[in-house]
Amino acid sequence: MRRSGLSGALGLGLMAVPAAAQDQPAIQATDARQTIIVTGVRGGYQVDATSTATRTPTSLKDVPQAASIITEAQIDDQAMRSIADVLRYVPGAVISQGEGHRDQIILRGNNSTADFFVDGLRDDVQYYRGLYNAERIEVLKGPNAMIFGRGGGGGIVNRVTKRPGANAFISSSGSADTYGAWYVDADISQPLSESVSTRMNAVYEEFRNNRDFYDGRRVAINPTVALSLGGATRIDLGFEYNSDKRTIDRGVPSAVQGSLTSPSRPLTGARDTFFGVPGFNVSDFEAKVLSGRIEH
Repeated sequence: MRRSGLSGALGLGLMAVPAAAQDQPAIQATDARQTIIVTGVRGGYQVDATSTATRTPTSLKDVPQAASIITEAQIDDQAMRSIADVLRYVPGAVISQGEGHRDQIILRGNNSTADFFVDGLRDDVQYYRGLYNAERIEVLKGPNAMIFGRGGGGGIVNRVTKRPGANAFISSSGSADTYGAWYVDADISQPLSESVSTRMNAVYEEFRNNRDFYDGRRVAINPTVALSLGGATRIDLGFEYNSDKRTIDRGVPSAVQGSLTSPSRPLTGARDTFFGVPGFNVSDFEAKVLSGRIEH
């Protein structure tokens, strides 16, 4: 008797389900797949192609070596002022002291002061390079003698400079700190006609820091003009004046001689002490560079 009562209760429950469902409105079957179009600028600093590694416009995924590219947007957003600032964001690259008067890099363990290029041309002069006229910085890692000739096996650093364009604009940026250092730059672009465009980049910087007797200044200007001769033919002409004078500061020495496996620590309590000769340990760099480029 208990079994028949249980089965009867189950039967009543099953019969109640269709009756409840009939009271609800019918649900229409629809296709959930829809096309959504989003228009906007994708964030980030990604670069899809470069011409430095192969001398031809090539997608980064097809470049046969590791490459890191720091764009102008990233340089501006993070207020980068030097090659040392850039290399902090490049894996496999380390900046050295450069004895207080030049850029010195270590790429994949190879130490170099000469593997620098500007627009694909060698720039191995011993000095500190500014970024005021840089459109982007390209770091190629690994041997590349076939493209760039002699040099270290660790890679190269190439500065791509800003070029005149079709848009007119004026931009400027500046900074200052509590030690008395300050910086200001300007970027002026002005097309003169459909076939002639001009651009000028300039910078002035005063150097100060916590170190005793340390000072210096940098001034640079780079006017350029572009001529479009029809079709794919274009001529770019530019002149750069660069003057950099600063105290050569090699840091704090060690009390005792060390070795590679057991380096000695710098003197304690001398963080602000300058160990050179004020007015004598000075680097004075001046360059006047005329450049030209023809594309067809």
